[in-house]
Amino acid sequence: MVISRRLYGLCMLLAVTFLTAGSVYAQALPMLNSFRSRTFDGTVNVSWPVEFDGCTFLTDSVVLSRSYGAVFRNCRFESRSGKLYMAESGSGMILSGCEITGCDVFSFSRHPDAADRNYISDVTLNGSELYVSEEQESVIEIDGLGLAGSVADGSRGPLLMLMSAPKNVLGAGETATLLVRGLDDGMFIGWHVSDSMVSVKVGDDPFSCLVTIPEQVTGKKSFLVCAYTEYGLEAACELSIMPQGETVVPLERKVQKKRSLRKRNR
Repeated sequence: MVISRRLYGLCMLLAVTFLTAGSVYAQALPMLNSFRSRTFDGTVNVSWPVEFDGCTFLTDSVVLSRSYGAVFRNCRFESRSGKLYMAESGSGMILSGCEITGCDVFSFSRHPDAADRNYISDVTLNGSELYVSEEQESVIEIDGLGLAGSVADGSRGPLLMLMSAPKNVLGAGETATLLVRGLDDGMFIGWHVSDSMVSVKVGDDPFSCLVTIPEQVTGKKSFLVCAYTEYGLEAACELSIMPQGETVVPLERKVQKKRSLRKRNR
């Protein structure tokens, strides 16, 4: 089954609309493609959240071209190169009851991001249980949590959690509202910030957070805002602080400046 980008965008828009209205039904974001007992040879190209059940993946190194959220239930992965990346880039991947063979190097993303969040439950790597160190904040073991149960029995519990910000760069004294999508109404959500100088507090909406930068900022730096649940899903957003007196140069202006320099050097 193939779903158009236009239909996917409409579904996601409806989910966000219902979330804003406080509907109990639209918190969970949809997995729009579903494949069962299929064999895939090579990298799979998808442009929306997708679900695989009992599938086999034969690949040189990369399973998905990009992840927009993906559930792998009782799947098998065979690497022909000794390396296996679940996706070239992206996040929100869940491996449950899966078997990985033929690789010495395993990672969820070839190009990981600090805000990535992926999940495992009952996964083996070359016959041994896949181990996740405490330092790997981007990979979450969900055994015994509600998310693991929702994935294993195919129930309609939330499978994808997203966080959005109005902009990624904040100035001194500025406040921004971060919004989480994907949870059912009434679910617990907690917030954590990686930089103690940044203030965070729950917004008017229980799924929102107010992030405030102090009035005095000495240097530019980045920090993570993380949202966590007892259910197992997490989300993160990386933001930057702009020191006083500095301004953000729009990307379009940067590109034009580079073009001007190229012309001068010809």
